[in-house]
Amino acid sequence: MNEIDLKELLKVAVETLREKTIRSLLEADMTYQKDSENEGIAEMEYLQLDLTEEQRKVCNRLLECRDKEDCEYATHSYIAGLYDALRWWELFYSCKEASPCLHSLCSFW
Repeated sequence: MNEIDLKELLKVAVETLREKTIRSLLEADMTYQKDSENEGIAEMEYLQLDLTEEQRKVCNRLLECRDKEDCEYATHSYIAGLYDALRWWELFYSCKEASPCLHSLCSFW
């Protein structure tokens, strides 16, 4: 397995963990719930627009690209959060066991 395959495998694992963690947080977040509701309304309005097939393809492609980019950003943000948590842990607790693990993770990513 090469380094790129390992990174992709790690991203899949992180995405799986992130989804389990974030779902409960988002369900409790009223701002997110309102934003999600507004997105649903906007999508319904979009679907009702009188667009040509070509215009709808362009708009759908834009939306798909944004969704994919947002998902990648979320994954990297989650990884950055884990990385920061490890760094804080190392700084505040001076755990000698964390240091080699942290350095190998940082050099890998």
